[in-house]
Amino acid sequence: MPVTVTWDAGSLNKSVVTLPATLQETSGLYTTTSHVTVSGEWAKQKFTCSVAHAESPTINKTVSACTMNFIPPTVKLFHSSCNPLGDTGSTIQLLCLISGYVPGDMEVTWLVDGQKATNIFPYTAPGKQEGKVTSTHSELNITQGEWVSQKTYTCQVTYQGFTFEDHARKCTESDPRGVSTYLSPPSPLDLYVHKSPKITCLVVDLANTDGMILTWSRENGESVHPDPMVKKTQYNGTITVTSTLPVDATDWVEGETYQCKVTHPDLPKDIVRSIAKAPGRRFPPEVYVFLPPEGEPKTKDKVTLTCLIQNFFPPDISVQWLHNDSPVRTEQQATTWPHKATGPSPAFFVFSRLEVSRADWEQRDVFTCQVVHEALPGSRTLKKSVSKNPGK
Repeated sequence: MPVTVTWDAGSLNKSVVTLPATLQETSGLYTTTSHVTVSGEWAKQKFTCSVAHAESPTINKTVSACTMNFIPPTVKLFHSSCNPLGDTGSTIQLLCLISGYVPGDMEVTWLVDGQKATNIFPYTAPGKQEGKVTSTHSELNITQGEWVSQKTYTCQVTYQGFTFEDHARKCTESDPRGVSTYLSPPSPLDLYVHKSPKITCLVVDLANTDGMILTWSRENGESVHPDPMVKKTQYNGTITVTSTLPVDATDWVEGETYQCKVTHPDLPKDIVRSIAKAPGRRFPPEVYVFLPPEGEPKTKDKVTLTCLIQNFFPPDISVQWLHNDSPVRTEQQATTWPHKATGPSPAFFVFSRLEVSRADWEQRDVFTCQVVHEALPGSRTLKKSVSKNPGK
């Protein structure tokens, strides 16, 4: 009597092929083979093969998909910083980097609080092959108001039937956080191009500035001449004080240490912060500029350029876009904070994004990603320019 073979593949679409039974001459028994082809997220599914025979009970065998037998992609989600003035309409850029996967079908989905949202409009770039593996990135712009509302944003990547994801959410601030002081070094642009380096001392979360004293000093004891302090009231009612100290470029490069001290009646003791040029081996950045993606709708009145700056150390770097050699307005560009690269190397990388008018792009204007870093030779500046290719 023949057997009947059926497959249960859950909700997945399936195609079943069962071969005719063949007689084994040595045993006098019959053998048949059946296989099923499925589509969809097969990696999470169980499959049951049922064999019915009139002379014996039905036999069911259930199997799961094979374990992962490939190198999974690396998924990292980064975000730009908040506007300290508290403008809820400001843009926060979420950047999902997907790297190290073998070319193949891959889907990127953005989730908000674990749910697929219909009112967001991400952009995922075409994959870029690097040797045997491929990398890409996906961008999502949200408002600062959405970001500070403590929603969780997820970049979810589906590849080879498996899901990989990373999450981002604005950190919850303790209340009250207390007064904090931060020192930042001169920007490479001010240090090497403008030749007017300044150190910045930032004091945040002040309830008031009554009786506050901020003083600068340097290790060799010579006098210092800071700029006037700037005070700003933030959207949460606290006060931020910024003080900048012009320094000599040679002194800074040679390792001189500078100190900012904050005294306030509400502080149990003075806050003292010191800063000097970071020691260690220097690595110059590599700069790559990517043209607008071919899939970008031509009905849009703007096009997007992306600049990748990678493999540099120390992390202090300045990125400026130029349009026909003239600086572009700040609101047209956005640059991520330096992020540590994976692996034992101390290198960092950043992404910078520029929106330009389609009219300027179509008339083949030249756009330049200008990078300033201390490990670069000569003027410490590296420029990479792009324009629309003729005939495209």
